[in-house]
Amino acid sequence: MEPETTLPPCIACGHKGAETIDEALGLRRCPACGLGFIWPHPPHENLASVYDEDYYTKAIDPGGPSYIENREGLERFFEGRLERLERLVRPGRLLEVGCGLGYLLNVARRRGWEAIGLEPSHFASRYAREQFGLEVRRESLEEADLPPESFHAVVMRDVLEHASDPRPLLRAAWRVLRPGGVLALSVPNFGSLGATLAPTRWRHLRPEQHLFHFTPGALGRLLSQCGFRVLEMASRYDSPATREVYAATAGRARVRVAWHAALRGDIVFLPIGSNVRRLLRAVAIVFSCITRGFRGKLLDDILEVHAQKAEAVQ
Repeated sequence: MEPETTLPPCIACGHKGAETIDEALGLRRCPACGLGFIWPHPPHENLASVYDEDYYTKAIDPGGPSYIENREGLERFFEGRLERLERLVRPGRLLEVGCGLGYLLNVARRRGWEAIGLEPSHFASRYAREQFGLEVRRESLEEADLPPESFHAVVMRDVLEHASDPRPLLRAAWRVLRPGGVLALSVPNFGSLGATLAPTRWRHLRPEQHLFHFTPGALGRLLSQCGFRVLEMASRYDSPATREVYAATAGRARVRVAWHAALRGDIVFLPIGSNVRRLLRAVAIVFSCITRGFRGKLLDDILEVHAQKAEAVQ
């Protein structure tokens, strides 16, 4: 069967006539809201095979530890993310879609949440069950037989960009959330400076896996369509694990991680001594006060969103 080549209307704003950024990659962009997408969609790839044992056991950053080796650092990162979530909703029942090795769920349970996960990877789901005793199912959210209005929070980190159509996934999250429940999600930011200046070399462009690329405006529209009210939307540096990787390494490995991060613009990791580093931090603070907007653009490759379940799906 021949692949569909007629460009569909934008799923976020309905605009017809997306512009082509790169024909070979299939990368398109809506000129109205900025949503990026791959068209035609590549053959469906089983995410369970993508996120296999190698994905979790090989180094996250050059010279650094793997996801399994960096458990302590990643759990510290998730502590901070859960603290932000708990400003909006008190601990209750939490569902994580795409929970990986279960680190966030493990932290959530320690913080008083009743935590459940969904994860397609054979290796990761088994690891989460065996290492932490977590309830993790190998099902998609749309397929899972979860009671309506049964969770206070749903977490989806680096999930939405994989969906062939994000709307059913968001509506399924709306269905299982209690009234006033909160959806916490993160996605690569297609409105970032890096994506705007060099979309075909953007580090999050993975045409075989990432089918949609969200701008703040496009993501806000989609959430509204699917019954959510955005409470907060912020952007952050695109490698949250790197600081924890740096803290968890030593010697030559630490130097390699430091230079790798520095090449991406994070001077904090340069192996130049604490006094010089403090001076650079001070200069960066002063400079950011003068050019705050530009500084934000340099560090906004990931969107972090908290959205509340509204009264009804549109």
